[in-house]
Amino acid sequence: MTTAPLPVQDLPDLFRQALDASDHAALITDLDGIIEYANPALLQISGYELEELLGAQCRIFQSGLTTPSVYQALWQTLRGGAIWEGELLNRRKNGELFWQHLHITPLKSGDTVSHYFSSASDLSEQRAIQQRIDWLSTFDPLTGLPNRSQFVNRLKSAIQDVIGTHHCLTLVHLDIDSFSAINERYGEQESDRILKQVGETLRGTIRHGDILARLDGDEFGLILHNNQIDEQHPEAVQRFMDSISGPISVNGIETELSFSMGIAGFPGDGSDADSLMHSASTARLAAQAEGGNRFMFSHGGPVVSKNARLDLIGQLRRAIDKDELVLHYQPQVSLFSGEISGFEALVRWNHADHGLVQPAQFIPLAEETGLIIPMSEWILDAACRQMRDWNRQGLPALRIAVNMSARHLHMKTLPEKIAQLLAHSGLAPWQLELELTESMMMHDVAVVIGIVDQLKNLGVQLSLDDFGTGYSSLAYLSRLSINALKIDQSFVRDITSNPVNASIVQATIAMAHKLGMRVIAEGVETEAQRIFLRRHGCDEIQGFGFSRPVPAEQAGQMLREGRRLESSTPAADDHDLPTLMLVDDEPSIISTLRRVFHHQGYRLLCANCAADALELLAVNHVDVILSDQRMPDMTGVELLSRVKELYPKTVRIVLSGYADINAVTDAINKGAIYKYFTKPWDNEILREEIRRVFYTLRE
Repeated sequence: MTTAPLPVQDLPDLFRQALDASDHAALITDLDGIIEYANPALLQISGYELEELLGAQCRIFQSGLTTPSVYQALWQTLRGGAIWEGELLNRRKNGELFWQHLHITPLKSGDTVSHYFSSASDLSEQRAIQQRIDWLSTFDPLTGLPNRSQFVNRLKSAIQDVIGTHHCLTLVHLDIDSFSAINERYGEQESDRILKQVGETLRGTIRHGDILARLDGDEFGLILHNNQIDEQHPEAVQRFMDSISGPISVNGIETELSFSMGIAGFPGDGSDADSLMHSASTARLAAQAEGGNRFMFSHGGPVVSKNARLDLIGQLRRAIDKDELVLHYQPQVSLFSGEISGFEALVRWNHADHGLVQPAQFIPLAEETGLIIPMSEWILDAACRQMRDWNRQGLPALRIAVNMSARHLHMKTLPEKIAQLLAHSGLAPWQLELELTESMMMHDVAVVIGIVDQLKNLGVQLSLDDFGTGYSSLAYLSRLSINALKIDQSFVRDITSNPVNASIVQATIAMAHKLGMRVIAEGVETEAQRIFLRRHGCDEIQGFGFSRPVPAEQAGQMLREGRRLESSTPAADDHDLPTLMLVDDEPSIISTLRRVFHHQGYRLLCANCAADALELLAVNHVDVILSDQRMPDMTGVELLSRVKELYPKTVRIVLSGYADINAVTDAINKGAIYKYFTKPWDNEILREEIRRVFYTLRE
């Protein structure tokens, strides 16, 4: 006997209450798709009122951009009495597009389907994060140019395109001479502007079809198709050098720029992308060794000494056998407890003649020759033995992180070797963390996933190193069971002053936490960076701000002494008083403003330049910022525009002269500033207006 279908209006109260309280958008339609129920979450997401939806066709949400075949499959599944699950691009009432993940279930009364019940979640935030990370994985945030990973991929494609043809391919590696001195002289912000202008200048010199990228720091790469840049045409190279060298001015600051340039051609200087990059880089280093402001061809003289290279390979092979390798340990620190949570083991070569050699000078050679395999196994064994020794001394049981090479990760015997290592050392599996990079995991993904799963089954930890500089993909991240993401220091370096990198870091932290991963920020050097990261939920940091990599004895001493992260800013975020920041490059103006707001019940913070203001903002919660317009390093409008991106809840006010009115008005129209006051000001009016702002904030 079949019972009659239950009308939606007669839903049991408990069921209706559950749907009304759900965070997921819920919808019930009849068999023709006519809406009979919509919960508050759906109304909020879609922008419709309940009266507008009841009795309407569910196609009211359709954007017209989802392919018809998706809907055909959807209805075919539902009419067959089965559950349909998938993603649809829908449209809100205001016309805005948004992605939803839907789970639609046929509702039966007895054997008869009477209604369809849909539960949906809004994917807009996840899609936005994915788009940001997709962009980040291929472009440099500062210059907007392709980054190293995209450049290498394009180089590989370009090589394939010219194989078997009469066309030539030229790779140019450029580096700005003495850029570290420029950075020290002008500061990070001006140096960034110089890098951006260099990028624009280089854009203007290349032809359509050539490829330009920022490889790292002050290094740029060019792929030139069928160009006459070779030793037979040095005048063409010199013209190119002349076109990009010379004085450069950024915000009135002028300095002379020169470049060192290494040039390599395919196929003469390399049969693949890696060897071609190595040839160009080696030629560039040789140009710098000659004093800079010059170019060298990779085969144009004693740039690469094959005998010296073979000798170095032999020395490196003997270094592994003769125990010349040593490990240094850089602590990783919890931002919440302040305690050391682990160490990263970093290899050094204690060369008999040259002393301690840094890894950048020998790891690429080890990777290229295959020596990285025995070297990695030595590092793993030494790191585990050291952690075991610390355990036996009664020191806190922590994680030890070891970098894995691409060659090692793709060895199917790796899980077995790790299991043997753990058994031999007696180390608990969770104490060993293997650091992987995005690029090594994206090659032969199926094999990597299988190996990663086996490693996870052993109980070891896995982290993704240099996140954001390779092939970031949410789909792969969700499949690879990673425990932690490490944010690359290139994003941390200017996190308190660069809104783009700040947003990227915030999005990465939010995404990682949604995927159940902890987040470690690398290269943290200042308190401002640390407090910014803690404020936005980063779990751990490592960097020179706490400690450089140190020998095992010093690392053990840190643990014995219980060394921890101490804040020099006492409870800045918990201060009860409303906070007003004053920014002006003239001390007399700051002094006058302090008197104006004295005894007004505010906590006053003062800065004499935009850079100091951004540092203070990073370590303090600021309710209102009052900034001068005319300052030498950055105008008030420029500063407040950055503050809008970094700290949107801070109310932004500018003090300006009448001559600046056009710039200020434009900033108001763009929402960069809340209001402005002209100089000279009336003290009482200024006090009253600021008081009103704080009153509004309390409402």
